[in-house]
Amino acid sequence: MTRIILIIFYYSFYLLFPFLGFLFWKLFQNKKTSIEIIILIIISLFLIWSRFIEPSYLNVKKYDLSVKEKELLSKELKLVIISDLHLGAYNNNFFLKRAVKKINKINPDIVIIPGDFSYYLNDKNIYSIFLELKNIKAIKLAVLGNHDYGKGEKDISQKLTSNLEMLGVLMLDNKIKTIEINNSIIRLVGLEDIWVGSPDYSVLEKNDFNEQIDLSLLIAHNPDTIYDIKDYCSENKNCFHSDLMISGHTHAGQIRLPWLYKHIIPSAYGFNKGFYNIFETNIFVTPGIGNVVLPLRLFNFPEISIINLKY
Repeated sequence: MTRIILIIFYYSFYLLFPFLGFLFWKLFQNKKTSIEIIILIIISLFLIWSRFIEPSYLNVKKYDLSVKEKELLSKELKLVIISDLHLGAYNNNFFLKRAVKKINKINPDIVIIPGDFSYYLNDKNIYSIFLELKNIKAIKLAVLGNHDYGKGEKDISQKLTSNLEMLGVLMLDNKIKTIEINNSIIRLVGLEDIWVGSPDYSVLEKNDFNEQIDLSLLIAHNPDTIYDIKDYCSENKNCFHSDLMISGHTHAGQIRLPWLYKHIIPSAYGFNKGFYNIFETNIFVTPGIGNVVLPLRLFNFPEISIINLKY
């Protein structure tokens, strides 16, 4: 029922166009300028922009990060990060197809998806909804986010995981994957979501690793996870150091009205977007490409993030 209500709400924004036409008609009918009508026109234009234009524009933004001392830098890795796709009630596979087309043009070494694939998703056709992910040419690694467990509905996490794996996405919830790229051994570790999952921090212990690692990447949907990692590793001194932790979840506020947006970001520690260094760990938080609650974005374009990582 919630899904149906959200879909109706989503399409109801099309009524803005005839309403705006009516307002312009009223404005030109009146000989005196009507402040009320002008205000309604401005509000309508903002709503049209934030519903139809800004959420549909996939911005590609490049970042640079060096994780070693300058004199030790010798290699480079191109990461593409897309988070919070939220396919379901608002976004669909056509939106995903556009994202995949842009990703393939970037030609990354690795694509990382730090969770929230879905939002009130119809779990009967998960495979077809996410089919376009199969066309990403690079290695694809991911974890689930809080919405991927079925918000207000039955748990779809296992079904979602199995379908994504069939599409070639390596799901790393509480798992480790070691890959070789550009003559480098790269360790990737994923953790389950801290809100609705059961993150197993023991995967961070050094005892499990014998090979020489050139680069360590950690994927966790919620950037607040770093504080739980700190607590765990304070008691278990044998944790390895991650060169970069990659997260999403915040949407960077989604609707970035000055001052107000910071109070709706779902982070207990003030994470927003971009780079942070917490407990000597580099953290990158991407603003994501999808929407929840309201199908709107304002002053906050969906972002496909590229990190040129030097190590």
